Amino acid sequence: MKMRYFAVLLCLIPLPVLAHVRWFVPVGTDLPVMSLPTDWLAVLLVSGALVFMASVFVVERIAAQSDALGRFVFSSLKSKHHMEWYLLFLLVNLVFVHNLLEGEFLGPHFFVMPDAMMIGVVLQAMVLILSVVSLLMTGVLLLVIALCGVIVFSFESGIDYFFEIVALGLAYILVSTRINTLDRSAFARFGIERVAHLAPSVLRIGLGLQLVVLAIHNKLYEPAATYFFLSEHPYYNFPQYLGWTEFTHLHFALAAGVFEAAFGIMLMIGLATRYVLLVVSFFFVSTGIISGLEEVMGHLPIFGVIAVLFVAGDRRSSDTQQGPLLAPSPA
Repeated sequence: MKMRYFAVLLCLIPLPVLAHVRWFVPVGTDLPVMSLPTDWLAVLLVSGALVFMASVFVVERIAAQSDALGRFVFSSLKSKHHMEWYLLFLLVNLVFVHNLLEGEFLGPHFFVMPDAMMIGVVLQAMVLILSVVSLLMTGVLLLVIALCGVIVFSFESGIDYFFEIVALGLAYILVSTRINTLDRSAFARFGIERVAHLAPSVLRIGLGLQLVVLAIHNKLYEPAATYFFLSEHPYYNFPQYLGWTEFTHLHFALAAGVFEAAFGIMLMIGLATRYVLLVVSFFFVSTGIISGLEEVMGHLPIFGVIAVLFVAGDRRSSDTQQGPLLAPSPA
């Protein structure tokens, strides 16, 4: 009985987020129609997500009244030469290098017609080339890739990346004249520098919206995708290994979905962002440790976004932060 209560607590903080669960579902897999459970356990799981959301408001309120906690939650960190942005650029480039080596577009099992695959190869290769020359042009290309993913290739696959890639593209454009010498000399007259401070907020909202979409698409609306994954990798459903056989794969899909949606909603709202990032980071790191290199490689841009947001701090500081002009963009 004690073990079951312990499993209940674990269910309130499900270890793996399994954000891009369709990475592990082969293209063409016939997923059956499934319904999420509506029993007392489902109510408990949804309540757990609501408790987390309430905790964000509590942390926000306490931090506003405490100087020490307030500095941790709200204040931006000093970053010499904005290294967090260079880290983001590097991690994004590593993902595209990995995709080119593996013959993938954006991620594993992304459905692309064979005659259109070369378009995906060229677009990803151009990101690597342009990132050395111009961040603004790279950002525009990322927007093109996001649109191609949902319009030219596959909406079902592309929607799992759309808002993340769009946010990255817009952020690249916003910080381009602040970081890249060529962009600064060519595009400074357009006044992009004046809105560069909005880039962290764009990334925060984009990541939050992407998490909500992933939660709905892969867990809540079509739980069969997560069910298929857990059928192939049952060790993820750890409550069953603790002796709780009533905790089905569909219960796990519900838990992952509601918590992932809660993370996304709180990121979009922008309250106690650094606290939310710590929680999200724990889940993504845990998932990466269990799933291995493929999961880590696919989430590298998210880790880069988290680094940028963690340095920026709360939306009230990131939206007013100004930075010095920096050196040319990295390779």
